[in-house]
Amino acid sequence: MLLVVSVLVSVSGWLIGHLRDDVAHGRLSRSFEAQDALAAAAVTAVAERLGLVPDWQVVGGFGAGPACPAVAAPPVAVDADVEHAWAQAETLASSRWAADAPHWHLVWQCHAAGVLGRWPSPGPVPSVLVWVADDPEGDGLPSVDGNQRLLLRALAVGPMGGRGLATATIARTSPGAPVRLVSWRPRAVG
Repeated sequence: MLLVVSVLVSVSGWLIGHLRDDVAHGRLSRSFEAQDALAAAAVTAVAERLGLVPDWQVVGGFGAGPACPAVAAPPVAVDADVEHAWAQAETLASSRWAADAPHWHLVWQCHAAGVLGRWPSPGPVPSVLVWVADDPEGDGLPSVDGNQRLLLRALAVGPMGGRGLATATIARTSPGAPVRLVSWRPRAVG
């Protein structure tokens, strides 16, 4: 009888441990999904604001996001310099454009409530960073736009380690013309 009780206690402990892991995994998966959606929303917000910027020639020489309001809960701490270095290193490592490889410029740092208008979850609010770069247009000037076409990259960092990334290429026919989305690529960065 003691052996049966011992086995049942062991099995129930194992089940509780796995259930706890499954619940934590589910929360983390939702966190990644939320960060992907947040990064995508940030790209959209910055693309809309860039439509109001009359001169894109000096890439990164402009702020591009709406004002970021104060938030009640603290935003997730994120080191913009470290994230920028990581984004630039990744771009250069995968680049085939040599001197024309995109150079990322931070144009907006905010949080989920600033991007979405509110953040209903309790606890820390996810942080968002958005960079802009000139597209590789073959001119060897990676920070000077000559064709009204820009690259955007948004990173959202959540409180449970969730990270979402969205990249896009936007274009317009001339300064002041409507901005159109040329390409879009959301992806989780884990």
